[in-house]
Amino acid sequence: MADIAELEQLAEQLSQSYPGASMDDVDLDALARQLGDQAAVDARTLAELERALVNQGFLDRGSDGQWRLSPKAMRRLGETALRDVAQQLSGRHGERDHRRAGAAGELTGATRPWQFGDTEPWHVARTLTNAVLRQAAAVHDRIRITVEDVEVAETETRTQAAVALLVDTSFSMVMENRWLPMKRTALALHHLVCTRFRSDALQIIAFGRYARTVTAAELTGLAGVYEQGTNLHHALALAGRHLRRHAGAQPVVLVVTDGEPTAHLEDFDGDGTSVFFDYPPHPRTIAHTVRGFDDMARLGAQVTIFRLGSDPGLARFIDQVARRVQGRVVVPDLDGLGAAVVGDYLRFRRR
Repeated sequence: MADIAELEQLAEQLSQSYPGASMDDVDLDALARQLGDQAAVDARTLAELERALVNQGFLDRGSDGQWRLSPKAMRRLGETALRDVAQQLSGRHGERDHRRAGAAGELTGATRPWQFGDTEPWHVARTLTNAVLRQAAAVHDRIRITVEDVEVAETETRTQAAVALLVDTSFSMVMENRWLPMKRTALALHHLVCTRFRSDALQIIAFGRYARTVTAAELTGLAGVYEQGTNLHHALALAGRHLRRHAGAQPVVLVVTDGEPTAHLEDFDGDGTSVFFDYPPHPRTIAHTVRGFDDMARLGAQVTIFRLGSDPGLARFIDQVARRVQGRVVVPDLDGLGAAVVGDYLRFRRR
């Protein structure tokens, strides 16, 4: 009986499900008695990691008493994800980045160092001057320009964009190892918008059986749930609301999915809670989803669909919808998903 009571206490301590829970709460001696010395060593390591993250400011307590990633942690994750994407984009061969003076607004005469995501034109004189000064002490036959030398001409105004990023959170994304690349993609785009395109309005929409708007932090902490339904119809309804709230902005809709739409809300506007599910996809679900894409077209949105996997049914549906709304279909590999989504967003910003 004593062992059962001790195991129950350990189960509660290890669950970390109560307000104010900490790995320091775990009774290491009891853990060693019940599960062995290695279990106690692992728990001690986790407690040390938890303390280190707290001391560095990467964890905060939420209103429910549970640990949450801090804003500092989210910035670090976003920076890392965007840096990886930037490296992939810079490594693409055969692509040219055509920049146009004034494409993002009127030139102000000021310059600044280039940063990833900049759409402003290069300031050639400042760039060459930086390269010459950097190599002044060396003897070269020609000037060699590096990324550190580049300066861009600042612009006064920039067209605002309303961006809806729709990410599939159905369980197939977990099963096919697409969960983490999807999250990293959203983090990279979110960090780019927050740091380089602050006037843009980005809304992340996660869709499984239902769709809902989420913050980058909420998406990062989202766990996969086994439930039936890929409700792209609901996600498009929420995207439409976002675009209408920013009626003066250029509308952009980016959809990341790996499966055919198999669920919809019975009311087209997305206000109801009654979900209809069927597999294979019911004609009514297809019709509701197509009407959702038609709504995006009526709003003048640039639509790009990123199709993951090789589902032939999804491929047929996506190709037909893209032609219908004059959108684009991109079929990236998992490692290139972030570069594909961010690259498409930047392509729009440079138009």
